[in-house]
Amino acid sequence: MRTDKKLISTIIATHNRPRLVLETLDSLAGQSWRPLEVVVVDDGSDPSTGEAIRAWQADRRPDFRFQYLWQENQGPAAARNHGFEASSGQRIHFLDDDDLMHADALAQLEAALGRDDGPAIAMASHQYRHADGSAGGLVPPPELSPGATLRSMIRGDWFVPIHGYLFTRAAVRRIGPWNPVLTSQEDDEYLLRAAMAGVALRAAPSALVYYCQHGGVRRATPGKPGETVRQGLEKRLRADLAIRESAFEALCETQREIERYRAAFEAWQARLRARYGPLPANPDPASRLLAWLHRGPARQENRGAASGPEASELLGEFE
Repeated sequence: MRTDKKLISTIIATHNRPRLVLETLDSLAGQSWRPLEVVVVDDGSDPSTGEAIRAWQADRRPDFRFQYLWQENQGPAAARNHGFEASSGQRIHFLDDDDLMHADALAQLEAALGRDDGPAIAMASHQYRHADGSAGGLVPPPELSPGATLRSMIRGDWFVPIHGYLFTRAAVRRIGPWNPVLTSQEDDEYLLRAAMAGVALRAAPSALVYYCQHGGVRRATPGKPGETVRQGLEKRLRADLAIRESAFEALCETQREIERYRAAFEAWQARLRARYGPLPANPDPASRLLAWLHRGPARQENRGAASGPEASELLGEFE
């Protein structure tokens, strides 16, 4: 039996979902892994959320370290950064406030990391849980070579729900902070940045997390209160482009390096057109990535790529 069990810090970003976040906390209380630290960052909810969480803590008296932090509404990326800096574990686990896990999920994820304290991430299997109580099939974590992983992420066909990852603290430090400028797809950007940084990804197929589908307003759904469907789609389109612009720039060290990923970027562009069909085919005329794709391999210049104004604004310091 291991005597050097690592402390896992689970960070939950929540906003005005008192019922759902309590279900997430119950899921954590039922985890077989100890030691465990839970940091809930309330991203500007009304008082009912904090009241519900404090009542849960008083009633359940969880056998793990527990912190409840409140901040002005800044979005989930900023909340995760806040929670990470307040955490103390050697392992870092991010959850949304509607995520659930099998009781052995953290134990199985930790087993995949073992004694490694270097930059590494374990990945769980996942299962869709629908609002009517039905469940989808088991989806194992992808097991690809580093180059194939990066291509899959660029294409946009890589998916493990955020609570299906367990990070070493060194991995989070290497990746850097979550990008608070992105209002959607920030987890895609974060994992793409991890792959670009050479962080090892390790499959933990015996770990199981549940990706819950439910009614009500979802943060990433275009057309939520305060915006039209078109405005929501445009916002997601700009974020999608900004994320790939960043990857493109990082890969543009040499002509040979970037050309290795042309097919992946072309597949991403096709997905972009299919997903955002009603919007302009070229959402950013200044985009060097889209211009490179339009020119084709024979006409690509040898060096250099700078993102267009929209991409730069979205990426900020995370370029």
